[in-house]
Amino acid sequence: MAKIVFAIGSSHGPTIQSPAESWARLGDGDTRDPRFNYQALLKTAKPGLDQEITIDVQRARHKAARDGMNALSERIAAAKPDVVVMVSNLHRIRRAEPQPVFGIMRGASFPVLERAIENYNPDARFTESERKTAPTGTMPGHPALADALLTGLIDDGFDVASIEQVPEGSVLDDAFSFAYQWLFSGKSIPMVPFLLSRDLPNQAKAGRCYDLGVALRRQIEAAPLDLRVGLIASGGLSHQIIDEELDRGVIDALTRGNVAQLRALPRDRLNRAPGTPEILNWVTVAAAMAPETMTLVDYLPCYRSLAGTGHGVTFGYWR
Repeated sequence: MAKIVFAIGSSHGPTIQSPAESWARLGDGDTRDPRFNYQALLKTAKPGLDQEITIDVQRARHKAARDGMNALSERIAAAKPDVVVMVSNLHRIRRAEPQPVFGIMRGASFPVLERAIENYNPDARFTESERKTAPTGTMPGHPALADALLTGLIDDGFDVASIEQVPEGSVLDDAFSFAYQWLFSGKSIPMVPFLLSRDLPNQAKAGRCYDLGVALRRQIEAAPLDLRVGLIASGGLSHQIIDEELDRGVIDALTRGNVAQLRALPRDRLNRAPGTPEILNWVTVAAAMAPETMTLVDYLPCYRSLAGTGHGVTFGYWR
């Protein structure tokens, strides 16, 4: 039977993957983001943010973020997984395609793009479609584990979409493929991408995601496969608008094992910013690892504007 050998949670995205000197470009892009009212945020932003967006503070937090990601990479390498189940979300939503609440990708391999973050276009974050770009490589999948999880979770009462491959001419969403470039230390570890919608109206409540995590653990361990399996929650915490109070409350619940608090996370608070529902990925993995609690590696409120936009960068692991 399959065995879970590690679980981690890691933020992803340009805040980590690009130099601190480029954060100002991201902040400038926030002024044009149609998904929130930047001018309204300026009026309600907490005082003192001018001290949070100095280049010295940003460089220190960027270094700490890279250190946090390196610490997680070392844990993955030490665990020697045969396959990783990555819980994350699609960032490029194609409106003409179905948008499942839960889904599993069962391809034997996935095209990936190692992104040149220094040339990152901040306006690309809120465009609906992505230019077709030739992949720079492929990442192996694991159809056998994917099929076992699909069968088991459906039998367990979860209607999980079966997704054969990424759309033609596209690459695996960076929410999943970032691990290939940043966490796997150059190793080609097979992955089963588990899609959890962060978008409304097709977004599960936190309690449903917790139930999913419990079932996911059960079905991994029931899979008739001799595999060392890793679990990764990819994304979060709050962004593109930082909500430190929410982030610290979530971290407290994860580190103390406060199930009631995780299950009751309010949908309106989670959806204050487009990226913040990625916290649900952490809820899912926390449930899979319960009653074990998360050890926090670091939490870094990486501000990039006077309006309080930025990224609550977070790293943690379950033993």
